[in-house]
Amino acid sequence: MSPAKSRSRNRIGMVNRTVAFRTLGCKQNQFDTEALRQRLRQAGCLPVEDLRQAGWIILNTCAVTGKALAKARGEIGRLRRLNPGARIVALGCGTRYQPQHFTGADYLGSLPPELISTVEARPGFGLEAPHGVIPAGKSRGYLRIQTGCDQACAYCVVPSLRGPSRSLPPTDCRAALRELQDRGAGEVILTGTNIALWGKDREGRPTLQYLLEYLLSEPGSARLRLSSLEPHLVTPEFLRWCLQQPRICPHFHFAFQTGSPAVLKRMRRGAPHPDLGPFLRELRAGRPDVCLGSDVIAGFPGESAEEFTQTLEWIRSIPLSYLHVFPYSARPGTAAADLPDRVPQAPRLERAARLRALNAELKDAFTRRNLGTEQEIITLEPAEGAASARGLTANYLRLEFDRAFTPRAGRFRAPLTESLAARVYMHE
Repeated sequence: MSPAKSRSRNRIGMVNRTVAFRTLGCKQNQFDTEALRQRLRQAGCLPVEDLRQAGWIILNTCAVTGKALAKARGEIGRLRRLNPGARIVALGCGTRYQPQHFTGADYLGSLPPELISTVEARPGFGLEAPHGVIPAGKSRGYLRIQTGCDQACAYCVVPSLRGPSRSLPPTDCRAALRELQDRGAGEVILTGTNIALWGKDREGRPTLQYLLEYLLSEPGSARLRLSSLEPHLVTPEFLRWCLQQPRICPHFHFAFQTGSPAVLKRMRRGAPHPDLGPFLRELRAGRPDVCLGSDVIAGFPGESAEEFTQTLEWIRSIPLSYLHVFPYSARPGTAAADLPDRVPQAPRLERAARLRALNAELKDAFTRRNLGTEQEIITLEPAEGAASARGLTANYLRLEFDRAFTPRAGRFRAPLTESLAARVYMHE
């Protein structure tokens, strides 16, 4: 018997049920990992935090960029060196997209028979994912309201990996929210592949606003945070309505990707609502506390220096609060992989660096604008190795509480002053 197999069983031949998890990529992957952790725990497995102490390590991979895929491939070797006796299970988008690169894993793409039998042996348990999860010891939960995407963006592999959009029924969403609140979640993040598509596949095509109204009718105090929104699927009226709801966080993250109409067209993305840009500028002037973020791709095929400048100017014109910057990464099998006029690596990386420098300016400016203002804060667990607790405002600012300040559990309102926080910053 190999060392891996002997390590994954105890001395009487039973399956070693200690399981550790390593997650790469987006909030959907984080949700998937926590859902699997919850089901395996309920079925009798023992999740552990220390990767070195696990009989099994489950690696949830990402394929959104070449860098993410390379990191996932390299992670298998790192985990093998860290814990030679563990059996490694590789799951997620990376394994579905390019399974040939994950031959170093013991199991690929699905749970091994040993763990599946562990779950199935417990009456009443299966591997179906729960709709809402909250990591142990955390105060923020995730509620996946939909999965999949109907768009065909030229650069994206996600629709081919996660399939078309499928919406969770409103009653299931509400039941999951109730469960998360009962388990102590002070904030619930509504997540999915493309949450603005929620309802499009259901009878009557209800909207995301309809779902939010339905969720807000559930008694409780947990605030709701929206994950990424597609700009062409939301309207100023929807955003204005959200800002009128005390339980919806004043934080909107958009997948604008570029500020150039020509680049947007080459990306095969829908144009944002024509009133969205002016509305965001008006919103920024009247509500400086509202957090506005965006994904941005640098160096998409054919992007000229002038088009890149358009993106910089557009970001500054609002201005946004932070950016998620991605140098363009060709994904085999996508339409963009065959486009001419590739931007060479050097200018592509230089543009990404300029966007990251702009991101630092935006985050600093947004943080300074909010110092001294009263904000709603949720208490988070201390960071690893830190002595003091942390907090998260509704508008997405992180803070490290001053050692002399004892934060209240749950949510509370307080001014962002030095007596409260030793440090206020944006995590992104």
